[in-house]
Amino acid sequence: MVRALNDIQEDLLTVHSVSTLPAPAPDRSYGALYEALYANFPQKSRQIGTPQFSMIKVRQGAHATTDPAVPQIVLRSLTRAKMQHNTVDCGEGTKALSTVPGSFYIAPAHTIANWESDGAHDISLLAIPAEFTTDLLPDEAVDNHRSPLDPILNSQLVDPTLDHLIEQIWQTSLKDQKGAALQIDGMLLTLMGRLISHAEERARDRSTVTPTKPLEPKRLKRVVEYIDAHLSDTISMPDLAQVACLSQHHFARVFRAATSMSPHGYVTHRRIERARSILLSTDTPLVQVALMCGFGTQAHFSTVFKKLVGLPPKKYRAERRAAMCQNIAR
Repeated sequence: MVRALNDIQEDLLTVHSVSTLPAPAPDRSYGALYEALYANFPQKSRQIGTPQFSMIKVRQGAHATTDPAVPQIVLRSLTRAKMQHNTVDCGEGTKALSTVPGSFYIAPAHTIANWESDGAHDISLLAIPAEFTTDLLPDEAVDNHRSPLDPILNSQLVDPTLDHLIEQIWQTSLKDQKGAALQIDGMLLTLMGRLISHAEERARDRSTVTPTKPLEPKRLKRVVEYIDAHLSDTISMPDLAQVACLSQHHFARVFRAATSMSPHGYVTHRRIERARSILLSTDTPLVQVALMCGFGTQAHFSTVFKKLVGLPPKKYRAERRAAMCQNIAR
């Protein structure tokens, strides 16, 4: 975690130097709305940090639901999925969302959203008032008519650091400690810095590069299924391009447009996700976990795992299992 935070320290240079976040009245409107709208699905909600933002963990099933417009930007993190179809329409046409755990969707504020899904999936939701992003920035850096997150609204991201931050925020919110809210405030600032950095990068890309049409859903599904079935093997660019029936150069471009990651980065992300699952559900030795997930050595596996997750595999297994046991005990 320390390494992950250090890696993104520069993202926070544009944020005011503050020790705590402002403490408005608790923002329970989104949590209450969601609880009523999705009452059939098991869920847990909390008010987190000094600002008391709504955060929800829910296991959804197949559904077709219309979410009303809300004043919050909602960060949606997919943590588990057994579905083939997942779409959202926020007024700009139906968008096919990734069914791969670790992917994020950023829902814009003040917008009706039509959701459809054909299977079970677990998600974490963090509702952030739209004005919160502008309040953190210097006045000269803010366009009062736009959120600094505009370039990534109604779009997807894949970022293991965000994934880890979201889980850490939730776990910290469960602690009965006086300093927990301040710890969450720090993580919220880090999260916002990370999101703003993604938005600035997306804006630069849009201004300099002609948009690339993303890999069509059927081909993307074939490629993703191939990757997941061969995580213990060597997976090459020619292999993936052949599965997609495209040239290597064209495949690399349209794959990145569809997933926001390079093919190599995506494969690495899936290997680490598989490793996290094995670490938490089994006592498999680390050297064997490395081989099962396509890493040639335990040392290489540990290096990549720590870089993406923020903790070495052994420490991650111990800390997450301890947290899981503590939750069960409650």
